[in-house]
This record gives sequence, structure tokens and C-alpha cells, in this order.
Amino acid sequence: MHCAPRAPPSLKVTAASVDAVEISDFTRADVAHLLRRAGFGGTTVEVDALAGEPSWVAVVDAVLDTSANPPDTIPALVDDTDDEYYGAWVAAVHYWLDRMATTPTPLVEKITLFWHGVLTSSTEGPLTRLVFRQVKTYRSLGLGDIHALMQAMAIDPAMLDYLDNDENVAEQPNENFARELMELFTLGNAMFAESDVIAMARAWTGHGTTDDGEHYEFHAGDHDSGTKTLFGITKNWNGPAAITEIVRGVKQPVCARYLAGRLWSFFAYPNPSATLLDDLQAALIAAGMNVKAFLRVAFLRPEFRLATTRTALVRSPIEWIVAIMRATGMASADLHPEWWMDRLGQTMYQPPNVSGWKQNGAWISSSAQWAKGSYADSVRWLATDPDAEQGPHLFAGIDASTPAVAAQIALDRFGVDDPSPLTRQQLQAFVAREQAADRGWAVAPGLVALCMLSPDFQLA
Repeated sequence: MHCAPRAPPSLKVTAASVDAVEISDFTRADVAHLLRRAGFGGTTVEVDALAGEPSWVAVVDAVLDTSANPPDTIPALVDDTDDEYYGAWVAAVHYWLDRMATTPTPLVEKITLFWHGVLTSSTEGPLTRLVFRQVKTYRSLGLGDIHALMQAMAIDPAMLDYLDNDENVAEQPNENFARELMELFTLGNAMFAESDVIAMARAWTGHGTTDDGEHYEFHAGDHDSGTKTLFGITKNWNGPAAITEIVRGVKQPVCARYLAGRLWSFFAYPNPSATLLDDLQAALIAAGMNVKAFLRVAFLRPEFRLATTRTALVRSPIEWIVAIMRATGMASADLHPEWWMDRLGQTMYQPPNVSGWKQNGAWISSSAQWAKGSYADSVRWLATDPDAEQGPHLFAGIDASTPAVAAQIALDRFGVDDPSPLTRQQLQAFVAREQAADRGWAVAPGLVALCMLSPDFQLA
């Protein structure tokens, strides 16, 4: 039996000790930053409410409270066997985007997006309904015990199909899932031996699906029940026991370091220093490999609130779309973001490969900027058309406001809580030019587009 190692004594901040630390020196900008990183941005009302909390600990705990998470259902169109491809995918996209934009617990959706990009499957292989159900599993388990999440992921029908473990049998082991389980999902590159890949593949033989591919099924006759040496331990390994060894056994320090780094890079900034990573690794172990407990420690770290951290991440296209939906109050059925996803560079339920999506530079290109401009052009008219039967008719009457007031109204609506002086100047100058040219009708749609495309709104 291999017990999980204890946290080293050098751990500076843990979930247990942090309540004893007086952390009250937070700012409104800190709150807005946390709402962008732990979700998709906050409204002025939401930022104001959290800014009234007595301490940063209270702010973080409020954001981590997911008790109001709404029920998670499967739309009928996702399961429609008459349209299993595009129609099902559109329904799945609309469901998740609308949920991201309207949920009272955005952290749940943010961590779901994180796991979708780490424990990756794509509708380029499995059917949409299978990947949708996989994401639904990540939504229910993503903030909890990593061991439970990994066990569920390993026998998920979408994953079994995507990485070919449904074809992994004793007579002809398939190493695809075994390799990615360690290299991309739990340990990182060069953290295991090639012999471990062979042993892991043998351990996962027989773990497949029903004939229709819809459900997990263990086929004992296809399982290799022989002795295997994995991580230097020789015994009759089975797949689930191998995951337990990774998350709770001899490989736990490696797993904790790898996943703590991935989580920090997603929520704070990429490539944390070795010293910080030491603390994060220890924090995840001390948290019992529980994601929410780890995030509490991470959000309370002083590095999380540095000015440089606030500008360290570019919003992914999905995050950008959701922020737009939140700002305009419009649903995906009105804005049709699925038409632009491929051009923007991030297609929901379709990560480019098993490595998932990259960050920052991956979202910055001339083609992506043209796509954003095209989408902004569409949204600005949909959101401001006074003759539309539906829609928010955003910024109605704003052309009568002074340039300074109009700019502030737009910034508040789009959750740009602390704009750069240049952004504010450009918005005010635009309003002034349109008013001077007697083009008041262009002020509202122009402000929508400019806010969407502003550098400030591009940052997560």
C-alpha cells in the first residue's frame, strides 16, 4: 500500500491556515480581476457587492460558493438521432454558451472549460452527444476530488472512443490512452518511462464500450490479467488502480505539481516560477487533491493579485463570446456565435488535438482579429436596433449624453472596470466626432463594437 506523501513543512499558505492571515487590503480592481478569472467578468453591481465584503478571504469564499449552481440537463436536440452532427452540435454550443452567460455560479463553467481543454475529446471523433455528456461529467466533478474526476474520465465513452481505448485488448494493446493519460492528463512530459506506457496500456485492456458505443463496459475476456511493472511496482495492475497510484500513490507529487501548474496557468498566469510551483504543488496535496480547496489557496496568494497578473492572460474566443453575451444580455440563438467560432480559432467541443487549446499567443492573429471585427459588426446592430422585435436595444438615447458620460456607460456595460486612459480617450473622441457630424444614430452601435474590440475587453 502506498500512502500519499505529506505536505512539506515549507508550505506558506494552505486552505487550513489562510483564515488566520489578515487579508483586508484589497481593491475594487482586485474584485473585478477575480470575477474575470473565476468566471467571465462581473457587472458593476456584482463588483460593487463583493467590494463591500470585509476581507479578501470573504470575497474569495463568496466566489467559490457554488451552492446555487443550476440543474444540468441534456437538450433534446443534442440527443436527436435524426441530426447527430451539425444540429446536435449547434444545440450543444448554444446550451453551454447560454449557461456560461447566465449562471449564478460562473466558476463551475470556468473549471468545466478548463478540464475540457485538458482531458480532451472532440466531436471530430465521437458524436456530439458523447462529448456533451463528457463535459457534463466535468461540470459535476471538476471542482472536487481529482481522483474521482480522473476515474470518471478514463471510462467515459467519448474518451474511450477518442483515444481508441475501446479497441485496446490483450492480444493487441493500444497505447494511445495510456500515453496521454500520463503525458497530458496527469504527469507531464518525461515524467514516466516508456515501459510505463506499455504497462499502462496493458492495465487498461478490456475497458471499452457497449456495442453501440454509448456506455462504458468492461470486457474481462479482453483484459490482460498478467503481472505488469508500473512505476517500479510489479503486480497485476488494472486501469483504475493505476490512476489511484498516480493521484494518491507514489506519483502524487508529480501529478500535483503538473496539475497545480496547469490550474495556475489557466486562472493566473502561465509558467509560474519553480519556487511558486513548489508551494502550489504542496497546496494541492494539502488540499487532498481537491480542486476547489486548491483554488481557494491560489486566489489568496499575493501573486494572484499583482498588477502584472491582471494583464497576463488574453481571453480565449469562447470567453470573449460569453463576455459579449453577458454585456448585451443576448442569447446565443440571437447572436449565432457558432458561425464565427472556426474563424475565431476556438470551436466548442472541438479542441484541435489531444493537447487541447494553447493560451495567449494562440488567440492573437490577423485572421482572428478580422473574425472579431466581423462578429463585432454583426453584434453592434443586433444589440442596438430600435426596430428589432427582440433584443436589448442597448444604449438607447445615449447619443444625447456627453462623450464622457456615454463612454462610461459603455465601459460599465461591458465590464471594463479599470480602462486604460487611451481606451477612455478613444471612446470619448468617437462619441464627440459622431455628435459633431450629426450622426447620433451611430453612437450606440459604434460604442458596442469599440468596447468589444478594445484591448481592455480582450484581457481575461
